[in-house]
Amino acid sequence: MAFLLLPRRLACSSWHPHLLLVSGSRHISQAAAKVDVDFDYDGPLMKTEVPGPRSRVISLSFPKNAEAVHFFCNYEESRGNYLVDVDGNRMLDLYSQISSVPIGYSHPALAKLVQQPQNVSTFINRPALGILPPENFVDKLRESLLSVAPKGMSQLVTMACGSCSNENAFKTIFMWYRVRLVAGALDLVPTVKS
Repeated sequence: MAFLLLPRRLACSSWHPHLLLVSGSRHISQAAAKVDVDFDYDGPLMKTEVPGPRSRVISLSFPKNAEAVHFFCNYEESRGNYLVDVDGNRMLDLYSQISSVPIGYSHPALAKLVQQPQNVSTFINRPALGILPPENFVDKLRESLLSVAPKGMSQLVTMACGSCSNENAFKTIFMWYRVRLVAGALDLVPTVKS
């Protein structure tokens, strides 16, 4: 029923050739909020090439395939729309962690809301861990996931989402099965014991 009313209401209110006015709406204009100069940076600052030397060293110690990682970030130093990498390069970030940081990095109002100081940067900046992980990401993976890994398992593979995690798990099982089958460790036809 509501979908029938909307076109009629729009047709009745479109009397002005340049504006589409909906009854009950107002146009409000106001000046933009003043920029907090103590919080925001004044512009980009490039100190090294990207990825820089520290990002490359961290990539080498990464316990997984790190080809998708562009560089490692310092989210504590990132402010507003400027992303800072571990080498101190400050870049204007148009990616914004897949547009999930609409009010900028390390926003002071959000920082006040987070209770655990060790999680402030991760919670308010929402890093895209697959391509722009924080500097301490390798250590966090070792402390959390690898610390509870089964004996003999020293590597891990992280995925971007649940769907690709399931897909990768099935691929891994299929590859394991084929390797064992070719090596003769598995019988092609299982025997049935009665």
